[in-house]
Amino acid sequence: MEIDAVKLGFSLVGIILLLFLPPYLDGIARRVRARLQYRRGPPLSQTWYDLQKLFALPSVRPTASTIFTWAPYLALASAISAALLLPYGNVIPVNFGFNLVVFFYVVVMVSVFLILAGLSVQNAFSHIGSSREMQIVLTVEPLIAILYGVLAYNAGSLSISEIVRNLHLTPSVLLTYAILAYALYVESGFVPFDVAEAEQEVIGGPLGEYSGRLLGVFYYAVYIKRFALLWFFVSLLTLPWLGPIDTAEKAALVLALQFLLTIAFYPIIAALEATNARLRVDHVVKMNVRMFFAGLIVLAMAFMGW
Repeated sequence: MEIDAVKLGFSLVGIILLLFLPPYLDGIARRVRARLQYRRGPPLSQTWYDLQKLFALPSVRPTASTIFTWAPYLALASAISAALLLPYGNVIPVNFGFNLVVFFYVVVMVSVFLILAGLSVQNAFSHIGSSREMQIVLTVEPLIAILYGVLAYNAGSLSISEIVRNLHLTPSVLLTYAILAYALYVESGFVPFDVAEAEQEVIGGPLGEYSGRLLGVFYYAVYIKRFALLWFFVSLLTLPWLGPIDTAEKAALVLALQFLLTIAFYPIIAALEATNARLRVDHVVKMNVRMFFAGLIVLAMAFMGW
């Protein structure tokens, strides 16, 4: 009973983090960008204020398509599902075999619903944004799949809980970490890879026709998706190298370390966003293709035991 209570406690902490922390992380990024541009910047909770205002407003529906209405909620459900598959301390709220594959697919579904949302309206800018998002997905997801394959092969499992326990330090794993940082950054849609949204060019891209509550839900889904990808990367940086996590106290320390590293990475992300201009979509595609072939080399290294 005591063990079940500890697992339930960590699961609840994980659920609270994935629901409430992502908008604050965006607030940190907005504050850091402002300071780098010699501005005071908004409060850390400004993103929450923006979401609450959007949630309270009605949405204008320019089409009768059910995809337009349901896409934000399905994207949010996919993002939350992805975050529930990750370890918080030594506990994964939704844990089962092969959940690395499920994590890969539910994260992709956020982008898929974003693409469908943009295509469901008669708006050229939305279609262009969806087309750009599709190009990013089709070039970065194969790279991520290869990198996940290297991790799974090294640990001998497709379960995230087994991977973070059994990962071994090899040259291929080190290279995987470096390329995975790039791939997850692209997948998160941060500058300079926000070519689908590109407000100055395509007026919000796939979300150009969204407003009010539906727009707020989509933004919330994107924030949670970014949190899930970053938390996954932070978990890979910490859990495999800390030894067995066999007590509640050590699990709490690991959870605190995950939390602190997640907070620490966001100023770095904000600095990258503030110091880089948006890339053209063809440049992003070429970079992703090059990284894909680099990933194939790393996969070959893993098969050779390197």
